[in-house]
Amino acid sequence: MARISVIRNTYGGLEYLQNALNYVSDSRALCIGGFGVNPYDSSMAYDQMIRTRQYFGKVSGNPLVHIVIAYDRSVRNIETASQFGQQCAYYFANRFQLLYCTHEKDVSCGHFHTHIIINSVSYINGQMIQTGYAEMNDYCNFVTQVTGQKTQFYFENKAEY
Repeated sequence: MARISVIRNTYGGLEYLQNALNYVSDSRALCIGGFGVNPYDSSMAYDQMIRTRQYFGKVSGNPLVHIVIAYDRSVRNIETASQFGQQCAYYFANRFQLLYCTHEKDVSCGHFHTHIIINSVSYINGQMIQTGYAEMNDYCNFVTQVTGQKTQFYFENKAEY
């Protein structure tokens, strides 16, 4: 079973956004991609997300949603994990800027996991992302279709980086 952690309450504000982008794209990232941002330069990705927020006048509040997908042990190589990560990130790409990175050695579930850092403000219309139970259940169903793994999500309230 894949485990999806949804971190929505990131009390550190814009500093947390920068720290999260730096963390997920550091030397542990085996595969990096993004939509609407430069995935190879976390500072530039940060600036691009901030510009979207400024354009819509939404520079305060929760700057991001951080999703971590820990794949089960059936995902045995980085190629498969990276493909799943890209496809799972794409779910949000039609409305939100995001950076995704796949890492190795997730001890809680399997061997690989993907981080998705999502700008909480839509680049289409400035609306905030919705991450309630209904939206996350829909996302779990999508991840199940992509990976073939049953999924379960958990809300986490941590702001450590």
